Amino acid sequence: MFFSKFPVSAQTTEFLQRAFTELRFGMFIHYGILTFTGAPWATPNQDPDKFFPKHLNCEQWAEAAAEAKMKFAILTTKHHDGFCLWNSKYSKNSVASSHWKNGKGDVVREFVNAFRRHNIYPCFYYSIWDNTAGIGNGPITYDNIKVIEGQITELLRNYGRIKMLFIDGWSWKMGHLAVPYDKIRALVKKIQPGCLLVDNTHLQCLYENDMVHFEAGGACPEDNTLPALQSELINKDSGDDWFWDTRVPEAKLASTKDIVDTLQYLEPKWCTFILNCPPNCDGSLDSNIVERLNEVGKAWIPDAKRPPLPKQAKFIEKPVMPDSAWATSGIAKNAIDGINDRYYYSVWQSDSSLPQSITIDLGKKYKGISILNYVPKYKVKATPVDEGSIESYIIYSSEDNKTFTKIAAGKWDGDTKMKVVTFPPVTARYIKVSALSAVNGYAAATEFEIGMENLK
Repeated sequence: MFFSKFPVSAQTTEFLQRAFTELRFGMFIHYGILTFTGAPWATPNQDPDKFFPKHLNCEQWAEAAAEAKMKFAILTTKHHDGFCLWNSKYSKNSVASSHWKNGKGDVVREFVNAFRRHNIYPCFYYSIWDNTAGIGNGPITYDNIKVIEGQITELLRNYGRIKMLFIDGWSWKMGHLAVPYDKIRALVKKIQPGCLLVDNTHLQCLYENDMVHFEAGGACPEDNTLPALQSELINKDSGDDWFWDTRVPEAKLASTKDIVDTLQYLEPKWCTFILNCPPNCDGSLDSNIVERLNEVGKAWIPDAKRPPLPKQAKFIEKPVMPDSAWATSGIAKNAIDGINDRYYYSVWQSDSSLPQSITIDLGKKYKGISILNYVPKYKVKATPVDEGSIESYIIYSSEDNKTFTKIAAGKWDGDTKMKVVTFPPVTARYIKVSALSAVNGYAAATEFEIGMENLK
């Protein structure tokens, strides 16, 4: 398969992005304690003994995926409720605390083995938000970080090569500053350099993300040229629930035509389709889902003539998480919190008397700082926003917060797309962005990201 043609050492982020977009179609598998309890989304403190699939059949899942011409699958190893589908030494809320297989079962192991037998890449979904353990329900502690790092390490060290770690409950729940993106990214890339790191940020750009994800209900834009994923549910008419419930066997599933039409819409936009297919309490996919996937496989022919993913902008391989920020006006910390603003609209917004500036303290001096990403305001609810999008700028660096040197200047389109600025590597602790002009006469930023273009 495409990944195996090159050694891992040659697999840059852009290579991995390009390779993953060639997979075209994959299965999302929401499976866990909520499958058995039927409790609402993210319900904490579910009884582990409720998890008891009588005939877990990951082989059937993989066979159905193969029939549909799917090339990868993403399993919810731990969702927001906190129940782990493997025996994690960092939690008692797992399959090991159930009576299934006398506490020695491992859904993750059976999943990866079955899908590899069918030449389908296994990938992992992992929720940082743990509503049972309380991680994400208050200030993040040192112990919380150790649990997160420990569980990610277990998943990436114990199950062979994984092509994507899809994280949820991070940017939108607690932010990339509270659970530091730079440390999590470095951990993932250290253990598995060939693993893409994706967070369900709900941002339509590559801000601290290896691929963009358009969640069910959203839509990949017509002009997309970014490596992307779009997820949808095969069981839309059973309550829009990602997990199985008793309505699924009789549900009116997404039609074969609808699924194929979606694939054909997404293919020319380099957007890979993830179709959620929830297994039932017995441990199998219901027959209606299996039949629909078989029909899709017969009806859909991948477009072999689609050109490869376009050349991408420079990418921050080694991000640096800021320590603090201040500005000539407005709440500066909102531009470095790493919160995606779907639920909390935390945006730095200056007074309407430009120029205005924001200074970002990286906490210590770093060598090789060479790239900055700027995410303007974007849509919140139904309000169209390009207000505050910076149109002309100067960027300065400093080692001591006294002497600042200009390192970049230029103009941007006043739209909502993420802007990428590169400059010759500098040693810096402080980065200042001065907004000279902006849409509607004031400057605004959802986020700034600073770092290096490579890992060296």
